[in-house]
Amino acid sequence: MTIDEIYKKEEISVRSYHVCKYNELNSISDLKRYYYKNKSFEKLRNCGRKSNEELIEICNKYPDEYFENKEIEVKEENPFKSIISNLTRVQREVINSFIFVNTNSLSVRSKNAISLHLKNNLKVKNFAEKILLSESFNVQNIKNVGAKCVPEIEIYISIIKDFIFEVNQTRDEKYLIALKNKFLIQRTFDIPLVPNEILESESIFQLTEFLLNQNALFNETQTVIVKRALKLFNNQKELTPDEIAEQVNLSRERVRQIRKLCLEDLFNKLLFISNFNDDLFQKYSIDVESMYIDINTDILNKINQSNNTNFSREFITFILSTYLKDSFSIVGNYEDVLQPKYFNSRNRHNWNNFYLVEKELSLEFDFTSFTNDISNRVSDRIEESYSFNFKSYLSKFLSNNNIDFLDLLFPICEKIINEEFEIYLDLEENINFKRNTTRQAHEYAFEALEHLGKPSKVKEIFEKVIELHPNYDTEEAKIRVSMKRKNGFVPIGRKSVFGLKKWESELDNFKGGTIRDIVEEYLMQFAVPKHISDITEHVLKYRPKSNQYSILQNLKLDESGLYIFFKDSHIGLTTKKYDSDFKKISEVQKTDRKTWEESLEILKVFTDKEKRLPYSSGCPKSEEKLYRWFNIQKRKCNDGELEKEKEKLITEIVNQFPSINKDKSSNTFSINKPRKNNTNRNKYSLSELINFIRKHKKIPDSRIIGEKNLYQFYYRNKKNIEKNDTHTIEEAELIQLIEKYGSTNRNSKYSINNLINFLENNERIPHPKDENDLYHYYHRQKRKLSNLSVFSDDELKLYNLIEKYKSTSLRVVHNIQELIKFISINKRLPSSKKNTESKLYQFYYRKKQLFNQNKLTKEEEIQFIEVAKLLQNMKYENKRN
Repeated sequence: MTIDEIYKKEEISVRSYHVCKYNELNSISDLKRYYYKNKSFEKLRNCGRKSNEELIEICNKYPDEYFENKEIEVKEENPFKSIISNLTRVQREVINSFIFVNTNSLSVRSKNAISLHLKNNLKVKNFAEKILLSESFNVQNIKNVGAKCVPEIEIYISIIKDFIFEVNQTRDEKYLIALKNKFLIQRTFDIPLVPNEILESESIFQLTEFLLNQNALFNETQTVIVKRALKLFNNQKELTPDEIAEQVNLSRERVRQIRKLCLEDLFNKLLFISNFNDDLFQKYSIDVESMYIDINTDILNKINQSNNTNFSREFITFILSTYLKDSFSIVGNYEDVLQPKYFNSRNRHNWNNFYLVEKELSLEFDFTSFTNDISNRVSDRIEESYSFNFKSYLSKFLSNNNIDFLDLLFPICEKIINEEFEIYLDLEENINFKRNTTRQAHEYAFEALEHLGKPSKVKEIFEKVIELHPNYDTEEAKIRVSMKRKNGFVPIGRKSVFGLKKWESELDNFKGGTIRDIVEEYLMQFAVPKHISDITEHVLKYRPKSNQYSILQNLKLDESGLYIFFKDSHIGLTTKKYDSDFKKISEVQKTDRKTWEESLEILKVFTDKEKRLPYSSGCPKSEEKLYRWFNIQKRKCNDGELEKEKEKLITEIVNQFPSINKDKSSNTFSINKPRKNNTNRNKYSLSELINFIRKHKKIPDSRIIGEKNLYQFYYRNKKNIEKNDTHTIEEAELIQLIEKYGSTNRNSKYSINNLINFLENNERIPHPKDENDLYHYYHRQKRKLSNLSVFSDDELKLYNLIEKYKSTSLRVVHNIQELIKFISINKRLPSSKKNTESKLYQFYYRKKQLFNQNKLTKEEEIQFIEVAKLLQNMKYENKRN
C-alpha cells in the first residue's frame, strides 16, 4: 500500500505525509524497511515525536505486508549470486582478465591490500565470495587500507560490478573476446582505438604488427631503428648503421646502442601476446604438441596471407617463441639471425636460422656446443675426407647422458646441419666432412694406383689418372716426380714401376724399392752375414724374375760401400759388426777395365787369328765382349762420336771384312762359327720387302708370326736408309712405299671417310673396348691432324668432328631426370657393377664431384639438390621400414 493511499484514508497527518515524501518513503514496505533497520523515524528530517508515533503505528498496523516485503528484501540483497553461478567459460575468462588488469592498475598500497584480502586469487568466483556476496565486507575493514585508499578501492569495486552486469547481459562470444582484448590493450599500452579485426581474431601476428606500427613496444625513433636494422620482413633491404643513422638523424654509435638495447628487450616486450588465444593448429597447421616446430615455406606463406603481413621466417619463429615460451625453447643466437651479418664471430658458430624445440628436449641437449663443434670441423683444414656415425656423435652433447632422447633429437639435429652447414647424411646415417684443400698431384697418382690395384708403370698410372679425372690438366712427367716415398709410394726396381707403401703390410709377397733395398732390409734382421742362396730365396719372393747371379752382380756394383763380401759367398753390411769367424774378402774381383787402344789391339789379334769378326753368341764370353765393344765403336763412328784417328782405325777393320759386314748370312766363315742353329733374321732382301708391301699394301706386322722376321728386316734397313744421304733405286722405292703405307700399318681397313661416318652417326668417338681398332685409328688421325697446318676437305671435316665430340669419350649422354626416375623406381642408386647401370652411375659420380667442387651451373646445382633430397627421403623411408 502506498503513502498516498494511507493519506487519503486520513490515517496520517499532513506533516507525517510530507516527511515520508521528502525522504522517499513511498509505501508501507519502505516504512517498514526503514523502521526495521533504524528502530525509529526520529532521524528523518522534519520528523517530530508525533509524526514518529504515527508512522510506528502504521508499521504495526500492517504486520503481514512487512514479512512479505522482508522476504523480498532478502532476495534482493544478493543479486550477484545467480549471476556468478550462471556465467559461461568465456564470460568468466573475460571478467577474470578484467579483474586482473584493473587490480594491476591500482596504486601499490591498494593493490597489495586487495591481493592480500583475496589471497592473490583474482578469479571472479573468489572476488564475489570475498567482496560482492559478503555481508560483512567493508572497504574500511580491509587490512592495511588507509583513508586515502578507500575511495580508490570503492571505485575499483564499482567498475568491476558494472562490468560483471554488462558481461552477463551478452552471449556473443566474439564480442566478449573483443571486449577482453580491447580492454587489455588499452589498459596496457594506452591505445584508444584498436581495430575489431585484431580484437576478434586474436591473431598474435596481426597484434605484433599493430603494436609495432603504433610505437607501443618502443618509442618512434627506436621503432624506426628496429624496423630498419633487424630482419623483420621478407625481401627487406639491408641497411648499414650509417644509412640508418642518416635517416633518424643520430650518430652511428647511438644507432648501434639503440639496436642492441631493443634487441635485448624485444622478447620481453612481445610476452604481452601470450595473453591472447591464437589457434595455431587450426589456422596454420602448427602442431604445438610436437617436439619441434619447423616454419617451412608453406606455413610462412599461410601466416602472411591470412594476416595480411609480410614477416620474415626468422621473425615469425621469434614471435612464436615468445607466445609458446612455457612449452618451447628457441635455439639460435638473436644477433646472428635477426641482424644483418656485418661480420662473423670467429670463436663460435654464426647461426642462420632459429629452431623451436620442445622445452624438455632442449634441456637434455647442448645445441650450442654441437653447432660450435661442427663449425670448427668445417672451418679447419681438412686434407683427407672423413666420416662417422651421426647418432653416436650426438651422444657427446647430451646434457644428462640420457640416450633415450637420441631418437627424438636425431631429426632436429639433422635439420640443423642441413640448414646451417649444408651437410647431408649418407645412406648409412654417417656425417661426412669433405676435403677442403686443393688436391695435389701425388694424391691423383695415389688414387689411380688404388684403382689399378697392382704396381704399375708411370704411363699406366698417368692414363688411369686421366680416365678418373678427365678435366685434370697434368702430364706424365709431373706424375712421375710426385710419386716420392714421403707421399706413400715405393719404386719397384729401376724401371719406372711404382706401388703403394701401404701394400707392403696389406699384400703378401709385396715389397717396394730396389733389390739392394730388399737385401739391406733382410740383412739388418740378422747378426751374422747371410749366404747368397738365402738372400736370393728372400729376394725371389718379391722379385720372382730375378736370379742369384743377377742379385750378386747387383750388390757388387753398389758404389755406396754398404755391402761386405765374405768367403764362401756370404754377404753382410758395413754398418754392422760381425764375428771374426767370417773372413772378409779384402778386394772383390771386378772386371778389369782396359784402355781403348788395348781393346783395339785385342780385336786385331782376334781378326788376324780367326780371319773373321767376333760373334755375338754361341762363342766364349771373351768373344762376346769383344763383339759388343766393336759394335759400340761402329755405332759411335756412325754418330760421329769417335775421334778421327780412332774412326779411321775402326773403318779399316770394317773394310777388311766387307762380305761379313754387309751380309752376315754368308757362309764364308760358317765353319769357324759354332752356331746351334741358323736363324732366319737375314734371309730377306730389299726386293722381297718391296714386293710384300706392294702386294699387301701394308708394312709387315711384328705381331703376325709369318711376318715377324720380315718386319725385323724392314726395321733394320729403315734405320740404315734414314741415316744415309744417298740411296739406291731400291732404297728410294722402299722410302716411297713406307710413306704411302706406313700410317696404315695396323688398321688399314679404315679410312678417313669411315671415321667421319662413324662420328656423324654416333655423335661420339669410338669406344676403346667395343671399337678397339677404330679407336686406335681415330687417335692416329688425331695426332696427324694436330701436326698439319694445311688440310684437305676430308681432313678439315674430320678435324671439326673430332673437336666437337672429343669430350664424349667413355660417356653416355644422361640427364638428371633419368637419374631421378631411376632412383624413384628402384629406391636406390645405380650400380657401378651392372652393365646396364654403370654408365648412369658414372654420370651420377661425375655430377657429385662437380657439385662438391662448386663447378656446376646454378640450374644443374638446383637439379642435383633434388637428387640429394630424394636420396634423403629414401633413407628415412628405409629406416621406417
